[in-house]
Amino acid sequence: MELVRRRIGIPVRRSARMHNEICSVDSFRQFAHGYGDDNPLYCDPEYAESSWGAPLAPPLYPYSAGRWRRVEWTEQQRAEMKSGDPLADIGQYMCGERWVFVKPVRAGDVLVREQSMSAAALKNSSFGGGRGALVSHRLTWDDDSGSPFAVRFLDYWHADREKSRRAGKQRHVETPSYSDEELERIDELYATETRRGARPLLARDVEIGDPLGPIAKGPMTVSDIVCWHAGIGMGDLGLGALKLSYKNRQRMPGFYKKDRFGAWDGAIRVHWDPAAAALVGQPECYDYGFMRTNWMVHLITNWMGDDAWIWQLSFTVKKFNYIGDVHFVSGTVRDADLLTNRVTVDVSLVNQRDETTAQGSAVIILPAAAGRPAQAPAFDVADVPEAAAP
Repeated sequence: MELVRRRIGIPVRRSARMHNEICSVDSFRQFAHGYGDDNPLYCDPEYAESSWGAPLAPPLYPYSAGRWRRVEWTEQQRAEMKSGDPLADIGQYMCGERWVFVKPVRAGDVLVREQSMSAAALKNSSFGGGRGALVSHRLTWDDDSGSPFAVRFLDYWHADREKSRRAGKQRHVETPSYSDEELERIDELYATETRRGARPLLARDVEIGDPLGPIAKGPMTVSDIVCWHAGIGMGDLGLGALKLSYKNRQRMPGFYKKDRFGAWDGAIRVHWDPAAAALVGQPECYDYGFMRTNWMVHLITNWMGDDAWIWQLSFTVKKFNYIGDVHFVSGTVRDADLLTNRVTVDVSLVNQRDETTAQGSAVIILPAAAGRPAQAPAFDVADVPEAAAP
């Protein structure tokens, strides 16, 4: 852990290019479709009913976008970063994230991104191997002048893969099988999903205890994972097809493991390859925690309308979401402030086993008056909640 902490604050170097180096209305649509959202504010280039005057990127779109800032290390920083990752052979699981959204992303914007470790600590957890490392990373997306679009604090739980496999706590999770009546209930939620759209929601219209949703997500299929990657890309791991994967393996060999054919494949395949999931003690392939963050955002943006703004968001993953699971996403207004036009909502994601697998909260800024977009305050790191172990 001492070796890990020495890297805090040192910006990382990335060579893999992001899915969207230049923001476009096409990539806004593809990102939104990747988590099942067809909101015209993100998907229709001719949509102009909101007071923003043009389509915007979905709130979490920066994840897929930008160009890495060029990093020049000092000699001491170079020595630390080139010494080998102390956690390279230890399992890594996203367990939470915290965002602050400062200003909208529009077509033509180029986001300059940077990442560094911000905190690292040993923690005890009921997850997998028990004791592990909770490591947080800070990511920023700025414009050319250094003004931020968004800031993300990403939390990973690092636990020994072998101990997690032996613990196998989820190995006997019941595999779902849905009746026609259950599928009809899910379809009904899809059919009746509503979106406020261009009708402004003002603070005086909101009361504590007001419900959000529910909306349905699932039953999740491998096709949903494929569509997710079609929308957001492969992240910054550089996984590519054929020769591109070979080249990436030369860059980061630890990311690749042999499959059942004895061929090299990325460790990321636990999300679509049941054999790979079984090797880490899981009964089935599972989603990315970030997928469920987007499901939470989908619920909120449906409720708040086009002119509102998600300012702060905190999300925690508590359990796995397996292929075959369905989630019901719902929320409640916790607080509403007429003076600042800020509303706080709590959101839960509950599966067909009645388990809360993830939950979060968000501070939403509503427009001060109809026909005016909400305005977010300047970023302040003190506003970001602390990370929690899973």
